[in-house]
Parts: sequence; structure tokens; C-alpha cells
Amino acid sequence: MSSCKRPTWLLLCLLNPLPAAAAGYVLGIGGEVDNTDGRALTAFGDFGVGENTWLSTAAGLSETDGALGGFETVFGDVGIDHWFKPLGFRIAGAYWGDSDLLDSTDVRASMYYRDDNATLSLDYEHRRFDFIFRTLLLDQQRKVEFFANGWGMSTRFKMSDSLSLFANGMQYEYSRDIRIEPRADLLTLLSSSRLNVMNSLLDYRVSGGVEYRFGLRSIDIAASSWKTAVDQGSVDSYGIGFLTPLTDRTDVEFRLAYDISEDYGDSIVFSAYLYYFGGM
Repeated sequence: MSSCKRPTWLLLCLLNPLPAAAAGYVLGIGGEVDNTDGRALTAFGDFGVGENTWLSTAAGLSETDGALGGFETVFGDVGIDHWFKPLGFRIAGAYWGDSDLLDSTDVRASMYYRDDNATLSLDYEHRRFDFIFRTLLLDQQRKVEFFANGWGMSTRFKMSDSLSLFANGMQYEYSRDIRIEPRADLLTLLSSSRLNVMNSLLDYRVSGGVEYRFGLRSIDIAASSWKTAVDQGSVDSYGIGFLTPLTDRTDVEFRLAYDISEDYGDSIVFSAYLYYFGGM
């Protein structure tokens, strides 16, 4: 059974990475739906290539509906994690978006400290965006390029054998104010569902919670908040998750969250993930 869980908006196990000696690889697949007609599917794999080195990869797609139309995105991610005991680093590259409207190529890097009781990570993210739209007068396609730099921290503390606290956050700065660009109203599509918001144009995001383990199972309660950079709308989210083994090599995780959003109203989000652990 794994001690590592993967929220849908994180493609790497940042807070509690698996030791390579515990499993040669981890494969997973999961989905997420909400009552604002959003849906997403994700598949991922983590592969041990040494005692303290992991390669990670992930891919997925999401679809959302809204008053102004639907929005479909794809993403891909690949990264490497190495732990020097007690320090380590992670670096990853990713693609996200819809090439007909908004997409980004991303680079993420982290330096972290980890021991038996705590993990502390300093995180950096650089994102280069392309915003595509047609001018109303000339009916020509135009592309606006801009970038964002994000800085943040992630931490996890083991209070006892069964109780842990965790928190993380990221603040972004943009190279230009996309809100003053022509046809920036098209980007309101990104505020129709949390599935769009969490991977698109954020001003900041923060979250924290508590996890309780009992045997091979665990339950966690978390609270999150984030703000969009396009219309400055904020979202507060409260969720609960449950992880349990199915067999000696498989775990299943269920999550239920309640969002309070200034943009898309209140919504309920449900996700489920299946993990498989194998030896190399």
C-alpha cells in the first residue's frame, strides 16, 4: 500500500514521496466530476530508477461546459525526483491547455528536506502562455504571449504515528495584465469550473489539512482557497478523502469537496483514483 496520494492539481507526490525500495513503480488512473458539468480523466506513473530516484509521468484531459460554450484541455507532464538524504530536488516539464484558445508550457522545480517526521519543500514554477483569439474588425487570428513565475512552499509534519498535518501554497506574478487585452472576455470560460481554474491563470492558491491513519487506511480533511488572475474571483473549498487498499498491490482513493465560488457558484466535486504497485 502507498503512503503517497496525488491530488488532481498536483502531478508529483510533493509532500510524501514513496521510497523506491518500497515499490518499483506506481501506476494510477482516476477521474473527477462536478455538478457544473465538468469532468476530467488522468493517468500517471512513477518509476523507481534507483534507491532514491523516481521518474514521473502523467497525462489527462478535461471538459467543461458553460454559458459561453465548452472548454476542452489536455495536459502532459514528466519529471524526476532524487533524494540525497535528507535533501532532495524535483524538476518537471509540462504542457497544458487548448491550442485554439489558451495553452502553456511549464517548468517546475523544487528543493526539499525530508526525514522520518517532516518534509519542507521550496517550489518554483515558470509558465509560458499563448492566448489565441480573432479580432472582431479584421477577422484575423491574433496571438498574445505572456509568462508567469510562481513561488511557493509545501510542508508536512508527522505529529504521531497516526496523525499528520500538511499545507502548501503558491503565489504567481504575470509579465502583463491579461485583463486589458482585447477579447479577454473569452477567458471567462476558465472560471466555469474548478477543473479549468486550477490549471489556468491563478493569482494564488493555498491549502492545508490533517490526515489520520488507522492501519493501512487513511482519512484526511482539507481546506483550500485560490483566486483567478483574469477576473479576481475567489474560491474556497472544503474536502474529505479516504484511501484504502483493495488488494496487496492496489489502493483506491475517494474524495468529496464542496466549493464556494464567486464565479461559478457553489458546487460539489467527486473524484476517484486507483493505484497499482509493482516491482521492477
